[in-house]
Amino acid sequence: MSSIYYTLLTNAGASAMAYAAAHATAVDLAEVALGDGNGSLPTHTPSSTTLVNEVYRANINSITQDPDNAAWYIVELVVPPEVGDFWVREFRIDDADGNPIYIGVTAPEFKPILASGMTRDSIYRLIVETANAATITLMVDPSIVMATHAYVLNAVSAYIPLTQRAAANGVATLDSGGKVPLAQLPDALATEAEVIDYLQNNMARRFYFGNLY
Repeated sequence: MSSIYYTLLTNAGASAMAYAAAHATAVDLAEVALGDGNGSLPTHTPSSTTLVNEVYRANINSITQDPDNAAWYIVELVVPPEVGDFWVREFRIDDADGNPIYIGVTAPEFKPILASGMTRDSIYRLIVETANAATITLMVDPSIVMATHAYVLNAVSAYIPLTQRAAANGVATLDSGGKVPLAQLPDALATEAEVIDYLQNNMARRFYFGNLY
């Protein structure tokens, strides 16, 4: 049975990828458009260029390579709490020139708004595939303050002083220069409890991360 939820490389996208591969350039994915399919799951093909009914469009939050599959890229879109009151059943990923590179169908999901009494930041992660990893530009939009649970842990771990992390594990001594020898550092990143403690005691600013995954 064929899948009812899918992501397709459009004809325009295939041409863009072929051009990028032949000229050693990359396709800059820039925006994601969401649609409600006018109340039902739509059917898209590689020749599709528009959504059945577009309800929202915004810049991509980030594009990262899947850690388990080098041919997969995760395109992330963040929809803030004040935006919504619509269903999402379809999506389109455009390049910087507005050309539809990918189009697809997703499981129906309702996006509420604050006025309805229930709201949240919604994070849509759309997986796209390319045979040539060099043809897609990785990016993170610094204007969108949003992070996943794992990203927060890993990023903050990198800023916790190594001496503090090692001492907490009871394995470190300092060398003559007052530094922890690399051989004595634990392999694991800081634990979640260590990250929370560090944030509470060292950060002057507070950040809001909605819908941590």
